[in-house]
Amino acid sequence: MASISSSRSLPRRASKVSFKEPSGFDLFYQLIYMSAVASAGVARSRLFQLAARLLRPPAEYFKRIHLLCEKLGYNYPSACNVVGQRAKSEAMKALLLRLSDALSSGHPEVSFLTEEAEVQREAYEKEYDRNLASLTKWTDAYGAIVVSSALIIIVNLTSTMIYDLGAGMTAALVLTAVLVSASGAWIISRAAPCEAEAVFTSDGPQSQRLLLTFMKAVPAAIVVATLLLGLAHVGMGWILIVAGVLLLPLGVVSMKATQEIDKKDKEIGPFLRSFGAVASSASTTLSEALTMIDLSSFPNLQGDLKRLGWRFKAAISPALCWSKFARETGSRLIGETITIFYDAIDLGGEADMVGSLCSQFATTEVMLRARRKVVASTFSGLTIVMHGAISVLMIIILEVIRRFSQMVSAAAANLEGQDAMRSMQLPMLSFGSPILGVLSTLTYAMVVVLALINAYAIIAADGGHIVKASFYLSILLVLSGLSFVLTPPLVGMILKVG
Repeated sequence: MASISSSRSLPRRASKVSFKEPSGFDLFYQLIYMSAVASAGVARSRLFQLAARLLRPPAEYFKRIHLLCEKLGYNYPSACNVVGQRAKSEAMKALLLRLSDALSSGHPEVSFLTEEAEVQREAYEKEYDRNLASLTKWTDAYGAIVVSSALIIIVNLTSTMIYDLGAGMTAALVLTAVLVSASGAWIISRAAPCEAEAVFTSDGPQSQRLLLTFMKAVPAAIVVATLLLGLAHVGMGWILIVAGVLLLPLGVVSMKATQEIDKKDKEIGPFLRSFGAVASSASTTLSEALTMIDLSSFPNLQGDLKRLGWRFKAAISPALCWSKFARETGSRLIGETITIFYDAIDLGGEADMVGSLCSQFATTEVMLRARRKVVASTFSGLTIVMHGAISVLMIIILEVIRRFSQMVSAAAANLEGQDAMRSMQLPMLSFGSPILGVLSTLTYAMVVVLALINAYAIIAADGGHIVKASFYLSILLVLSGLSFVLTPPLVGMILKVG
């Protein structure tokens, strides 16, 4: 009776809980972890307990299953069925119902989970490829979107030579152009494959520690420098150049830290595969197996692995050794992979099988990221060149309008009498310094905002930590500043008369 009462109350309680939709990567990681742990031959309750501890959305479902069995006396097949029936995620619902059938039929957990992990790996790869194809199309379209936004500004500028649109209409058109460009960048961020953001910590390598210091110092330096230059009435172009130059060290260090992580990520899969094979074939401990491997085969991980070996020899707790190793590499992927490896080995799993599973997980993610970088590298270069061209074009048109206005004003000053002035009936005579000031402000603002939007679009396509955008933003700001500084004299030389 107690179980009936509990099951009747379950839908009402479950409806209050909203689980986050798991991504393909989340589900792949969960299944790889569970298959590695299950290979150690742990009890079913222990398997679900460990699965519930992961910091991934699918873990919430297994936490609910474990609670039903531990607190309400459900058996695991029934609990999987109950939670699966109430799951909003179609992927989790299908997985839990299949798991329920497998457990009730006596199918071994390790066999089922290994098969599901392989199926999910293929599904994740295909989903990633589909998202990558969508990203490729949207990066191609983004150029057209930005050019269209620039055309709005250009038409806005040239229209003032014929008719005064007014400051309100001009600002509205500029805002429209900004929103159109921002929507393109947002679509790219949504179309890009979903990946966990990199995390830079003080426990990571020197490049990450330096980056954290720059993240605190550089923004303050930029604010102070721009304020001082503004108070000194320095031109907008030079202010942008100084801001871009000050931002560049942060961008360079962030790119260096990211490249260092990428190199280590490429080596962790082969290392764990070799490490597990050596430990199993030699029937020795992990600390002894580490001394039997030529670490020069993994140059980017060599320093971290040497420190790991020293800690093993110092008889430090293996859990602490592996945790420190993962943090010192500075890689989220390595941290997740080491979690799988150590938990499974600590529970008695075969080192070769666990190492193979971990290698499969890490290598899959590295290969998918490599495909993404091909698209992102092309897009970043194109966007930077396009921004420079658009900035120069808008400043050229603004400068032509300014100099044409000066020429008309000078000609009007030579006319004798107001009747002659009115006889010309030229609309362009009505727009002078006030509207020119508005046009200049809006054009400069549009160039700067486009730099921000383009930097975000590049990092959205490339992936990784958002601080990497500082590298691209610094380049775009310098290009914008150079267009402000160099274009007006160039236009003056072209339009110089007599």
